[in-house]
Amino acid sequence: MSFIDGIGSALSGAAAATNRFNVSANNVANIQSRGVAPEETNRPQDSTAQPDETQGFQPLRAIDQSQEGGGVQSTTRPISPSSIPVLQESAPEEQGETQTGGQQQQTGETGQEGVSFLPNVDPANEVVQQITSQRQFEANLRTVQTGLQLNQSLLDINS
Repeated sequence: MSFIDGIGSALSGAAAATNRFNVSANNVANIQSRGVAPEETNRPQDSTAQPDETQGFQPLRAIDQSQEGGGVQSTTRPISPSSIPVLQESAPEEQGETQTGGQQQQTGETGQEGVSFLPNVDPANEVVQQITSQRQFEANLRTVQTGLQLNQSLLDINS
């Protein structure tokens, strides 16, 4: 493996770290978005609508895989389960309250009483992902710098 292959591997590692950080940042930015309800996961998507309009936010996880010739490829996959149920704490008039026999029934937007769904995003895990991806990026850039310095030294010796 030449030093150019090492630089290529380091650049692919930096790109994978960038992807991991972007995926994690997107998860954190949408932590309070509407999640995907379980009955919506099997429903086909409308190809003309935006994903959050039809199903809600789908959190993702970046997965790094080493390549045969060296380097890393980063892919994204949905987190499963994609959402977690939470009790709604809104005022009854906001949830479509109905009166039946002196009892109140509250129905959220999913049809289940008093339940909504938030994306299955763990803030602590996302902080770890972001710190890890930052360190991965820094280490790969140091590898590129070292490879370029080595190349410069070899050119200086030969001249």
